[in-house]
This record gives sequence, structure tokens and C-alpha cells, in this order.
Amino acid sequence: MIEGIFLLLLSLIFLSIGSLSSVLIYRLPMMEMKINGINLFFPRSHCPECKKDISLFFLMPLIGFLVQRGRCKKCKKPISKLYFFNEIIHLFTGLALFYYFGISIFFFVTYLLFFIFYILFILDYKLFYLPLYLNLSVVVVGFFANSAFNLYTKNISEIFGITSFMYSLIGFFIGYLSLWIVNFFFKIMHKKDGIGGGDFILFGGIGTIVGPLALAPVLFIGSLSAILIISTQPKKFKREIPLGSGLILGLFIFISLIYFELFENILVI
Repeated sequence: MIEGIFLLLLSLIFLSIGSLSSVLIYRLPMMEMKINGINLFFPRSHCPECKKDISLFFLMPLIGFLVQRGRCKKCKKPISKLYFFNEIIHLFTGLALFYYFGISIFFFVTYLLFFIFYILFILDYKLFYLPLYLNLSVVVVGFFANSAFNLYTKNISEIFGITSFMYSLIGFFIGYLSLWIVNFFFKIMHKKDGIGGGDFILFGGIGTIVGPLALAPVLFIGSLSAILIISTQPKKFKREIPLGSGLILGLFIFISLIYFELFENILVI
């Protein structure tokens, strides 16, 4: 009985966080462009079509969407299914992490990183936009996770004789500089940037998490993932590539392979 109530409360939390991710995905680009003075708290949630405020009942995760049958109660225009999927994805991801790792520091930090990466993935896929503060939060969380708790690097000091913080720092600089150097030579040849500055920071942030030795396979898998993403909408991605989304997907795939020990003897400390 108690376990059931706990899982229900946990599920509601994950659904609410998924709903928060929808708010950030919708509002962050508008905040960047300073549209109508919008921020995370003002104006209150409203239908983007008719601009009418949404009642608290219809703001309830999942329930609001299902009760309205995917349409605004007032103007009957369709509600983006992204809101529904955001909540479902966060629910299942949160429950999966809880099942495997329980209530632990690894669970909390990993779910936080998933939350940040998910928003970055969607924004880059939709708008080629990687908010600076979210990118930097990946760097901060990566340093914190490995320096304070050694969550994603193991036995670094024993093998290399350096601290986990230094290992993450090296990962950041190699991740950042590797893409910066590629873009530097591209710009010399083509007189324009080939890789966005947000991708430099993002890959550096990934380096703080997995360390420098894992960056090559993450970049390889991420590049293949970016090609896969392009194939979903070739016309949209004819001129620009959501490399950030590819790198994030590559990181998730790489970590999954590591966890299930398919790369057990490769680059894993």
C-alpha cells in the first residue's frame, strides 16, 4: 500500500517535470527574442491560438490533454502532441531510472541531466537553438557529479594519477576544442561557420560527464545519429544540421551500451 502510494506520487512528480519541460521548450526561445515580455512566470499558461488562459484543471499533466481530447476547450484548435509526449517520456524515463538505481544521488543527478539534455535536444531539433545557460548547466552538473561523487568516472586517480575534477576538466577542453578546431578550418575554407558555438559548449559539457576518452565514440555515434535525424525531415535540414541533437542522442546511446556492458572493455574507467 505504502509502496503503491509512493510510486503514484513519484509518477506525478515525473509527469509534472515533463510538463515543466514543455514550458521551457515553448518559452525559452521567446525569452531569447524578448517577445511580449514573456518569461517563465508571465503570462500564465494560455492557448497559443486563442490566447485564452488555461484553467488549473486542464493544466494537470496527462489528464488535461486527455480530457480536452487534444483540443483547446475554448477555441477547439489542436493542442501540440509534444506536450503529451514530453510528460510520457519523462514519466517512463524517471520510473526506469528509479527501478535500476533507486533513490540515490546517481538517480537524482542522472535524471537532472536527462531533463536538461531533453530540452536541449528538442530545441536544437526544432529551432537549431542551444540556450547558453542550459549548456553551461551541463558543464556545472558534470563537474559536480564527478568531482563530489565520482558518479560517471571510476578509479580515475588510481589509473591516471589525477583527480576526477581534473579528468572532467580535460574532457571539457578536449570536447570544446575538438569542434572549435574543426569549425576554425571550415571557416578559413568557406568564410562562414560550419558548427555553432553552442555545439562547442555542449560537447565540452559531455566531456565533463564521460571524460576525454569517451568523446571519440560519442562523436562518432552522435554524427550517425545526426544523419538519422536529417533523414526524418530532409527539406528542413537541407541547409542546417541539428548537430547538438545528434550529440545528445549519441551520448544516450553510448551510455546505454556502456551500462549493458557492450563496450565493457572500451574507454570505460
